[in-house]
Amino acid sequence: MTKKGKIQVSLISKFSDAAWKDHSRSKDLFLLRRGRKNNQNGGGQDVRQPSYSTSQLIGLFLGPLAFLALMFLVPLEGLSGEGKAVLAFAAWLAIWWILEAMPLGITSLLPLVMMPVVTSITSAEVASAFGDPLIFLFLGGFAIALAMEKWNLHERIALTIISVVGTSLSGLILGFALATGFLSMWVSNMATIMLMIPIGTAIIAKVVELMKEDGVHTAEEEIKFTKSIIFAIGFGGTIGGSATLIGTPTNLILASMAGELLGYEIPFGTFLIFAFPLTLILMAGFIFYLTKIAYPMKVKTISKGRELVEERKSLLGKMSYEEKVVMAIFTFTAFMWLTRTFIWTDIIPGINDTMIAMISAMLLFLIPSKNKEGGRILESDALTKMPWGVLLLVGGGLALAVGFTGTDLADWMGGQLMNLENAPLVFIIAVSALLGILMTQMAPNTATVTILLPITAALATAINVNPLPIMTATAMGAGFAFMLPIGTPSNALIYATGKITIVDMLRKGTWLTILSVILIVVFTYYVLPFIFNIDKFAA
Repeated sequence: MTKKGKIQVSLISKFSDAAWKDHSRSKDLFLLRRGRKNNQNGGGQDVRQPSYSTSQLIGLFLGPLAFLALMFLVPLEGLSGEGKAVLAFAAWLAIWWILEAMPLGITSLLPLVMMPVVTSITSAEVASAFGDPLIFLFLGGFAIALAMEKWNLHERIALTIISVVGTSLSGLILGFALATGFLSMWVSNMATIMLMIPIGTAIIAKVVELMKEDGVHTAEEEIKFTKSIIFAIGFGGTIGGSATLIGTPTNLILASMAGELLGYEIPFGTFLIFAFPLTLILMAGFIFYLTKIAYPMKVKTISKGRELVEERKSLLGKMSYEEKVVMAIFTFTAFMWLTRTFIWTDIIPGINDTMIAMISAMLLFLIPSKNKEGGRILESDALTKMPWGVLLLVGGGLALAVGFTGTDLADWMGGQLMNLENAPLVFIIAVSALLGILMTQMAPNTATVTILLPITAALATAINVNPLPIMTATAMGAGFAFMLPIGTPSNALIYATGKITIVDMLRKGTWLTILSVILIVVFTYYVLPFIFNIDKFAA
């Protein structure tokens, strides 16, 4: 790294430190957590930190108790013993994830221990989830982010964005949400968020510095702005991805099953006309909630921001060779992700986002550096900075999904919809959307949609209504997972920054989920029949 007065920002920080800093009420509590607080009456001796917080201790016992209750006390008619065991285990796992009875990555290894015991699924089948291509896609994205941080490219990009957007803090939040949302309409949510996270964390660091220069910095304002940007990127990408058929796999599965089950082709343009207003309203509601209710900021703008930005850009000077290399690889990755489905799948059969990410990561470890210290663009020490806990978290979610699909649990959960035969259509649509959202918090959205859509289509036929509104509500619900890091890779990515906690995501995501269900119901019940020119009450 060069002597350009740069600000070091830890993109992938340890969750425990970030979470504790965010929730500490005083400096003393933070020092106590780290074991460095001197005992006022003990002659400078360190205070021993507690092994468990109250919430962790509650979770430690509540998880197994929930497992036993669901296994032996709750009657679940029609569900096999193995399916019941997986449901009970999912409750145990969710409680330990939320209350952090153990580090999340270690908790995520629990399926390796429990799943072969309570089901006929083998250890090898469970372990294969931890080698899923998604894990390696994450690795490639994190390698790019680490390279940008190491050679300070993230700060240069951040300064450029600030100089274009301006120094209004709400404007920056709005800009990140809309930019990520727009890109996610055409590229996978995960790829888009991988591109935006390092830029966002650089913006956060730069704005904090400018706030200090301007004399308006406080710890509270820094936390609010940091979390706002991270949520704007993560949730903005999830919202935007649902606006087009290619933005998220759930919409593609909806289109394919509508053709297969109903003989109805969903045109790209027609779906866009239907879904874009829905996602636009959801995005507007999300930004309003984020900036006015969740994290309202007293600091609105930075008075000398532009002058400080220009001064900082001049100090950076020209791009170094290493910065140019990282920028070239970053651009190559973005271009390949953006154009893969339009160009490269026909030229290179089998190419996917994971392959692109791995190629880029390997290039970073292969290309030599011209810095006086020598070495390469990324050295082996970068591996120690990877967020392995988050990668295990993703693997744990995929391993749990093996239990859902490897037993009759997923089919049983979807089959509960058939009990709604005599309910009003609008209620069925609401329940379908909510079930899609809740199932995708613990299982991949593609698996959720694949399981639920045939069931909802059968339900619609049984009650003699058009299946398309119910199927669309289910698919769009499965695309909106906001409440847990394990819900989607997008959530795991923003959680990996260490800037937000599970409690943050659960609280903010719950309100967004409620708004999502309301909008899905309104649009699929009233707007979809008009746009698609169908009679919702005719099978």
